[in-house]
Amino acid sequence: MPRLRGKDRGNMGRMRRILTALIIGSLLVFALSHGGAAAEESIPEVKKAVFAGSFYPADRHSLQVLIDGYLDSIDSTVDMPPGVFAVIAPHAGYVYSGKVAAYSYKAIQAKGFKTVVLLGSSHRSFFNGIALYSSGTWETPLGRVAIDSAMARKMASLCPNIKSLPRAFDEEHSLEVQLPFLQRTLKDFRIVPLLTGSVEKTDISALAETLATVLKQNKGKVLVVVSSDMSHYHPYSEAVRIDSSTLRLMGELNWKTLLEGISKKENELCAAPAVIAAMMAAEKLGGQIQLLQYANSGDTAGDKSRVVGYGSAALWQPDVKSTGPLTDTQKKRLLSLARKTLEEYVASRKIPAVDVREPRLLERSGVFVTLTMRGQLRGCIGYIRPMAPLYRSVMEMTVAASSNDMRFHPVGKEELKEISIEISVLSALKPVKSVSEIQVGTHGLYIVKSGNAGLLLPQVASQYRWSRDEFLQNTCTKAGLPENAWKDKETKIYIFSAQIFSE
Repeated sequence: MPRLRGKDRGNMGRMRRILTALIIGSLLVFALSHGGAAAEESIPEVKKAVFAGSFYPADRHSLQVLIDGYLDSIDSTVDMPPGVFAVIAPHAGYVYSGKVAAYSYKAIQAKGFKTVVLLGSSHRSFFNGIALYSSGTWETPLGRVAIDSAMARKMASLCPNIKSLPRAFDEEHSLEVQLPFLQRTLKDFRIVPLLTGSVEKTDISALAETLATVLKQNKGKVLVVVSSDMSHYHPYSEAVRIDSSTLRLMGELNWKTLLEGISKKENELCAAPAVIAAMMAAEKLGGQIQLLQYANSGDTAGDKSRVVGYGSAALWQPDVKSTGPLTDTQKKRLLSLARKTLEEYVASRKIPAVDVREPRLLERSGVFVTLTMRGQLRGCIGYIRPMAPLYRSVMEMTVAASSNDMRFHPVGKEELKEISIEISVLSALKPVKSVSEIQVGTHGLYIVKSGNAGLLLPQVASQYRWSRDEFLQNTCTKAGLPENAWKDKETKIYIFSAQIFSE
C-alpha cells in the first residue's frame, strides 16, 4: 500500500470529517424519527387508499354492496347493547373477517358520532410510542374522510407519547380497512388515526387515561374503533381454545391477566396494546364489554390447518337509571319464561321464541338462575355483569344452569317435574374499601385476584349461617384461592345486592 503524502493526508482528513458529519446527521435523523421526538413531518393533503383491490374491492359499487350485505345478514334478534362508546373489529381481508367485523358496525349504525378514534398497532413500521396522523384527509373508494385536527391536538396534549408520525401509516392496513365500514354506517364524521409502536405499560395507561377523558367529555359524540385480530396460525381447535380464553378475559375486563397471558404467549392479540388501553378506559368509565361474534379463517375460508382468529365486541356504558325493583307481575313473567325455556330446551334443545316488550324486562342486569331438586342444588350459572336484556339473560342462564354446569349432568325430561327455579337479579358490582361494608344476608360477594374469580350469592351466606369472615373465606375458596386471600392488598372485593324470587 503506498504511503500518503502530507497533502493527501490533509485531503483524507477533510473527507473523514465530512463522512463523520454525514453519518452523525443520518443517525440523528433516524433516532429522532424512530424515537418520536422528530419535528413535525410533512403530511400529504390526501392519503390514498393502499389496500383497495386487495383487502377489499376497489370498485365503489361492489364495495357498497359487499358491506351492506354483511350488515343486512345479521339476525335482527341479535342483542346490541345500548350506550356503545367503542368497538373492537378484525382487520383481515373482507373475505376472511368482513362478516365478523360487520357485527361491530351494526352496533353503532346510524348513531350520532362525530369523531372516530381509529386505534391499532403497527404491523409494518417500527417506532417508539404512539403515532398520530394529525391532519389532511383519508380516501377510500367510498370517498374522503377528514382528520379531526382539533381532537388530534387535544389527545396529543393529554398524552405526551402521542406524536405526529404520518409515515407510520403509509403501509398500514389495520386502520384503512375499517374506514369503508364506517362510511356505510355513520354520517358526517371525522377521524383521529392512532397506531401503537413499541410501548411500555405506562404508555398504555396514559393512552387509556386519554381515551377515557375524551370519551367522558364528549359522551355520545366520540367513538373508539380498535382494530385487532386474535390468534395467528394455529390449528383450528387450538385457535378456538386460545381465543376463548382471550374473549373470556376481555368480557370480564380483566386486562391485567390478559396482559400477563399475552406476555407469556398464552393469549394472542395482534393489537394487544390498543385492546388493553380500550379495556382500561372502559374500566375507568364503569363500562362493560359484550362479545358480538367470533369466527376464524377456518370458518370463513375453509382451511383449518393454520387459522387466524377474529372477534367482534362492543364496549358500552350501562344506564345507571332504572325503573326500580321488579314488580310481582314482572317476577312471575320471568319465572314463566325460565320454566318455558327449561322444558322446551330439555325436550328439543331449542330456546323458545318469545315477544317481550315491557321496558323493565328489556333493561340489562346481571342475573343468576338456580335450579334445585328436592331441596338440593341441581345447577347454578349466571351473568355477573349486564350482558343482554333481562328476559333474554334469564332464558340463556336457564339453559346454562340446566346443561352447562360442569358439576352436574344435563337435566333430563324425567327430572322436570321435580326441578324448582330461583332467579337472582343483581345490582351493579361495587368495590369495597373495607370489609366492614359487607352485610351478610344482604350482599353477595365477588372476589378477584391474579386471574382467579369467585362469586357467592347473598342467599348462600344466609343458608349456611356464615359470619362475615366465613363468607369471605368461602368466596375465596370458590375462586380457587387460599381462604385468607381476601386479606391480600392485590385482591379485589366487590359487593352486590340481589332481588331473589322463586317458583
